[in-house]
Amino acid sequence: MRCPDCNHFQKYRSGTRCGQCGYRFVFRKKTDDIADFTLRQMIQRLSDNGQYAFTATQLALVLCRHWRRSAWGPIGCGLIALLVPVGVLIINGQGLIGALLFVVALPLIIHLSRRQATVLPFNKASDLIRRYHQAHPIAGLADGTAFAQQSPPLDDLQDLYYAPERILVVERDELVDLLVRNRFHLTAKTAVISQSGYPAHLLAACREFLRRHPQTPVQLLHDASTQGFALAARLAADPQWPLAPHPLADLGITKDALDRNARLPWLPAGPKTEGAYSADHPRMLRAGHRVPVDSLGPKPLLSLLSAAVVSGALLLVAQDALGSLEMGVEVDYG
Repeated sequence: MRCPDCNHFQKYRSGTRCGQCGYRFVFRKKTDDIADFTLRQMIQRLSDNGQYAFTATQLALVLCRHWRRSAWGPIGCGLIALLVPVGVLIINGQGLIGALLFVVALPLIIHLSRRQATVLPFNKASDLIRRYHQAHPIAGLADGTAFAQQSPPLDDLQDLYYAPERILVVERDELVDLLVRNRFHLTAKTAVISQSGYPAHLLAACREFLRRHPQTPVQLLHDASTQGFALAARLAADPQWPLAPHPLADLGITKDALDRNARLPWLPAGPKTEGAYSADHPRMLRAGHRVPVDSLGPKPLLSLLSAAVVSGALLLVAQDALGSLEMGVEVDYG
């Protein structure tokens, strides 16, 4: 095991405390498929060395992509291990036996490769992140609680310097923390609030601001899911959101934005099911899966969202184009 604090190497049998600095290891590579050192590197890369806050969803998807890439090695070794004995049998004049071995084993390798290309163990990744966060709190984690007891920076909407040009209603509380902690509300001049009314004190300020400035655009940001697509209808029927006179602009992720040819990460509907990388979006929606709007890292998401609040549409990026996010992560084999 390699200590993420001091880089000290030690064997697992030496204990779960670093013998040099006392760091407490959370994971065992053989059972958890991840090491503390590797996850710490992912956090550093995702946050750009602490410059950006990020959600647990963003970190979990980085971990899933890491597993997805790491598993191709054993599959390739399995294919080589199949071809070698087949070749030996053919050379020794036992071509029929070699052909039978190839016919029997090849479908299994193909099945494993297809499964590896589509499986998304999101719940497993989320559980590991929760374990790590409990032992070593992740400072950059946006979890939807940062402003529960305090005022966010954009509090006085009547201040000329902070007066927003628009109001952005997001589906999940952690998206508020993600955007505000990364100063999106200032760079885009946008008041950010969750559909639940989080932060609570900002809800009243938004209502008053809309009463005084009824032409202020109200935009929506949500996951690609049956729940997300119904966000506008829910807000229109919610008594705490008097939005009837105000047109709502749905930035997405909308049904039209789902590229039929793009394989996207669909998160599982429940804790006992697996997610999937899939281009069959209608089937995923029927199964209750969702594509999270924070499936991108914080930096590309902020860039796309800054353009979306101006253009009125959030563009999706194929996930295969984002695989470089965890490249450069040094794997700890200890």
